[in-house]
Amino acid sequence: MIRVNLYATFRPIVGAKSLELELPDDSSVQQILDHLFSLHPRLKPELVTEQGELQQYVSLFVLGRDIRYLEGLKTKLQRGQVLDIFPPVAGG
Repeated sequence: MIRVNLYATFRPIVGAKSLELELPDDSSVQQILDHLFSLHPRLKPELVTEQGELQQYVSLFVLGRDIRYLEGLKTKLQRGQVLDIFPPVAGG
């Protein structure tokens, strides 16, 4: 199982704070997102552009590290790992 934690505005879209997805080891973030989008299609335009690239304002973390500093959407997760998905954060 791979756990996906959703924060703030993403929670009402899926109706949960987190999801446990049964996916094979070495699933990429892209594969996880594709599976998530098949379950919750309204989430897709919130996370990726029409070209399939991660929206600039969305942050995805694996093991506490932003995937942009890992292998991007190709970053692999193992069973038991967590993907955290954060919407834009503003403050002042």
